[in-house]
Amino acid sequence: MSSSARRASGAAPSEIDGAAPGARVPNLLGPSFDSVAPVRGPAPSVDPVVRIEHVGKRFGDGPLVLDDISLDIAPGEFVCLLGASGCGKSTLLNLIAGLDRPTAGVIQTPSAGSAVMFQESALMPWLTARRNVELALRLRGVPRSERRDKALVLLATVNLADAAEKRPHELSGGMRQRVALARALAQDRPVLLMDEPFAALDAITRDLLHEELERVWRATGRTIVFVTHNVREAARLGQRVVLLGSRPGRVVQEWRIAKTTGRRIESPEVAALSVEITDQLRKEIRRNAA
Repeated sequence: MSSSARRASGAAPSEIDGAAPGARVPNLLGPSFDSVAPVRGPAPSVDPVVRIEHVGKRFGDGPLVLDDISLDIAPGEFVCLLGASGCGKSTLLNLIAGLDRPTAGVIQTPSAGSAVMFQESALMPWLTARRNVELALRLRGVPRSERRDKALVLLATVNLADAAEKRPHELSGGMRQRVALARALAQDRPVLLMDEPFAALDAITRDLLHEELERVWRATGRTIVFVTHNVREAARLGQRVVLLGSRPGRVVQEWRIAKTTGRRIESPEVAALSVEITDQLRKEIRRNAA
């Protein structure tokens, strides 16, 4: 394996150099470099913060939307749920959030609950950015005397302290999503659920928010479940990418990324992983269209 492929795989040099002569070393990014099937990561050494066991969902007498979904999500893990439109990604996220109930199976989540960030920022238009964040603190029971300072700290966390007194109509789309992120963090839940929060933004703004989200994730240690239909976004952000098939939604394949630091949307390893995931996604789309 070349040194560039080795770096892209995230494997340590000793793991490659110590292999027996002629041995094929599994690449943690999957077949993109060496045609070796993806290696399933070891089971978490700690109890999962989210456990999904054989979950199914249908609405009324309609067709099955989700079928036999099983996932364990470890504390502090960044998981991207990826799939074509209509595969049940958002439905699964709503089930994890407790906004709906599964038809079959069990979902275990922390007793403290989850914070949810949607595609739309859904800010209160008559409140400033600071007051929108303070509202979440108020609902959490934070004393009034502490809310202002805590809200400013949270806005600073998302690099928006200088816009604290602006109302939503005075902010760009990206800035509104930063406020929404600060408001979600203000809820102080162990799990952050994100439903395509950057889908409506332009490419440059989305790339900047990817960096902000990664920085906040590393700083706070939150467990993040991020829904997207953008393959590059999933490859850029996730420690684990879970691909869902459609009609009904099922887990088709998972990719675990060993080295997540230093990634950018244009990074070679992101491009390689995106090609691999896209190939599998196309197979699923063709299968469902047949």
